[in-house]
Formats: sequence, structure tokens, C-alpha cells
Amino acid sequence: MNIQKLELLSVDLQAQRDFYTRILELPTELMSSGLLIKVGETELLFSQAPSDFDGAYHLAFNFPENQFRTAKKWLTGRLSLLHDKNGKEDFESESWNSDSIYFLDAAGNILEFIARHNLNNAVDGDFESSQILNVSEIGLPSEDVIGLANELCAQLGLSIFKQGPNETFTPVGDDYGLFILPVKDRIWMPDSGVPAKMLPVKVMGNANGKNWEVRGVPYEITC
Repeated sequence: MNIQKLELLSVDLQAQRDFYTRILELPTELMSSGLLIKVGETELLFSQAPSDFDGAYHLAFNFPENQFRTAKKWLTGRLSLLHDKNGKEDFESESWNSDSIYFLDAAGNILEFIARHNLNNAVDGDFESSQILNVSEIGLPSEDVIGLANELCAQLGLSIFKQGPNETFTPVGDDYGLFILPVKDRIWMPDSGVPAKMLPVKVMGNANGKNWEVRGVPYEITC
């Protein structure tokens, strides 16, 4: 599954532009429709949110699977990482065969750098921003996690990823792209204190040779 375009809301577009330009060194463009950010193969667009907008999204970025140490060094020179209640910053998943670090953008969104070791995308040299490959995860909180997971799988031809259906947390997709489905108000990793809220979103991509779109709240799926 590939996430080709992702549209989210943000109150302060200039602050977001400063973060993604200066901290993550990604190409950005402030347009009438919002702030467009080129995240490797994915277009990330932040549209203007109303002043009373409250909530944070979760999204993850893939990078070369052998670059975890150098990516962490690159990132910690620019910002503070999130950690769990024990002070842990590095998060290894045996079932996903991955390593992750988490941090916040200027709007308080929960961002993740994830090295997925099942992908054959190793590169030589130290990490740099051009190695951020794509947006590989978007969080879609709901009050019926299993129902939403079943709907996504049925309509888009996807599968639940690396586990069975779970009413509090279920990922759908593959290593290239995932819908992360937590139950509403579940705290985003890692002990962030930020609850998963159902927020307006528009996600466009492709899977199994067909294009699809997930948008709105409640979520509407079209393909």
C-alpha cells in the first residue's frame, strides 16, 4: 500500500513550514490551499485549521532500514525525542522487524521515524533528509476499531498487519503503508500524553493496482 497524498489540518502554517524546512530539511511551499511538503514519494498538505482546532495526528516516515543509528544522531541534533515513562527513546518491534523513534512537529503532531528491516532499501553513507522515503503511516482513531479495519480490508483489498484484530489497536496495510487504527482517546506512543482524536483527514493512495481515498470524520472510503 502506498500513501501518495495526505491532507491534514494545522492552526499555524508558518510554524509548520519553519519546522519541516529547518528541522527536517524537506522541500516546502506555502500556497493558497495550504502548506505543501514533499516527503519523499508522498505529498503532505497542511490546510488552515480554525483557531479552536484541538488535536494531534500521528504519522510515520520510512527511511533506509540500515540508517537507524545515523538517523537518530541526525535528529537528536535538532530536537528532543519522545520517551516512555522509563526514559526509553528507541523502540524495537520484533514482530514488525523495525526500529522507531518519536518526536513532535510544531503543531504537536506525533511523528515517527521508522526503519523497517524487511524492506530492501539499505544505502551507504550517513543519514540526510533526502533519505526520508515516504509517509508510511497515518493514524485513524475510531470508536469501532475492528469494524473500521474490516471495512478497509474489504474495500481496499488489504490485510491486518502482523497481528489479529484488536479492539484497542489494529494496523492495516503493509511495510510500505499502514493505517494505524487505535480506539478513540488511546494515548499515542510513547507515553506521549496525547489522546488519539478523530480529526478531519484526507488520504489518497493505491493498493493492489487501484487508487483509493479515505477522507473526513466519520471516515469515507472510496476507490
